[in-house]
Amino acid sequence: MFLFDKEDIYIGYSLGELSKIREILEKEYIKYTYKVINHHGQWIGRGTTRGNFGSVGMNMDYERQYIISVKKSDCEKAKYLVNKVLHP
Repeated sequence: MFLFDKEDIYIGYSLGELSKIREILEKEYIKYTYKVINHHGQWIGRGTTRGNFGSVGMNMDYERQYIISVKKSDCEKAKYLVNKVLHP
């Protein structure tokens, strides 16, 4: 799609918020990309964080981070829509 001409409009940990934002962007025909970062699945040393240390004491609400990016030309409108959806 687009690699260098993009800006992040959402960085968060809520799958519900991710869904709401994707829905409004699709409704408004704004192209976007998103990625999911699994912090407990990252490799360190001989294995993953979870494999080396287990998951005791880890807050599972913050296991995955979601990032949504749009073209810079759509950034202002997208940020407006994100704010409108997340803070009605």
